[in-house]
Amino acid sequence: MPVVDQESFLKYISSLESKTEREEIFQKYLTLPYQVISDSPTIKHYTEWSVFDTLNLEMRATPIKDLTIPLEGYTSFVISNNTPLNFSPIDSVNSGLVKPEDHKLVALTLAGSRKVLINRGGKYLVYNRCQGKIFCPVLVEVSVPDGDNVDVIYYSDSSDGAMPSAVISLDVPKGSSMSFSIVNSSRDSYAFTYTKGSIKGEINSSIFSVGQSLGHTEYHVELSDEAVANFNAKSLGIGNNRVNVLANVNHVGRKSVSNGVLKAVASGSSYTVIRGDAVIGENAIDSSTTILGRALIIGDDAKAVVAPMLEVKTGKIITAKHSASASKVNEDLIFYLENRGLDKRSAEGLIIRGFLTDDNDNDIIRKLVEDAITKMGY
Repeated sequence: MPVVDQESFLKYISSLESKTEREEIFQKYLTLPYQVISDSPTIKHYTEWSVFDTLNLEMRATPIKDLTIPLEGYTSFVISNNTPLNFSPIDSVNSGLVKPEDHKLVALTLAGSRKVLINRGGKYLVYNRCQGKIFCPVLVEVSVPDGDNVDVIYYSDSSDGAMPSAVISLDVPKGSSMSFSIVNSSRDSYAFTYTKGSIKGEINSSIFSVGQSLGHTEYHVELSDEAVANFNAKSLGIGNNRVNVLANVNHVGRKSVSNGVLKAVASGSSYTVIRGDAVIGENAIDSSTTILGRALIIGDDAKAVVAPMLEVKTGKIITAKHSASASKVNEDLIFYLENRGLDKRSAEGLIIRGFLTDDNDNDIIRKLVEDAITKMGY
């Protein structure tokens, strides 16, 4: 059984442009495997793909009433159960850097989505709200103008068994910069996000995924000469969540720089995974990369995987370092806080908030972190 009900999916795409091309991409989805190789920490089967294949979600447009935009001050693109509410999407499967062959669920997403195109400077929010047993795909293509800055947040918000799915293409030319955030928030539902970026300028990224019954997020950027990529990625599991985030950076140009911080928190009986692979290629002479991973485990039944990986294919580098650690809440630190008037529960909550919060988190991430920690009972 596939992720989507085939009859409703084909009926839905029959009303869109490029019907034949969409049907061909859908056939690729049906034949592609989820993964081929599973013996490396960077591509091991951490996501239980078979769970997606039990969903059999419908593909239809049924907008949610009284929807509130979650963030002010941004030009917004709001999609409610596959219904654009405040803009006209581009009816196209042309996905910039991303190809259907990149991933089985990329092919499914491209077959059913319409495009949000961002090609001007400014601040933008793409809000994909999905409720009920529905599949909600969207394609986002961002091309930063020369010498300009763009701030883009992709925010998927799902509940009641829904599955938002996004394919995102990023192009940042030399002399330009971008702030980019992926925020996946779920309640008893699912999520998939796949991002690919070509960076010649600078990109600063935040990734946060929380609450999925099963969630999978991938972020891949390629750095050209003197390009810069800074990113922090966080996965947070509550109850019996299964949350997997992968953030990769590939240095192909000289004097390129990347800095990544990976964090995972697992509570209850959840299973959270945070992974990343920093690669310095043969031609990326005088480049630098740092990728650090930390996991915090709360409770006896929770599990977390943290895997920051490093591959260096040239001997001419400036810096290349990585580290990983996984631990439970520090008892010495709890004791220290208790001696200053906090009870144990409040002390644990303070430590968890400090672990998850970063200076460059946007308001959506800050609120979701607080909501999640509150839900955990802190």
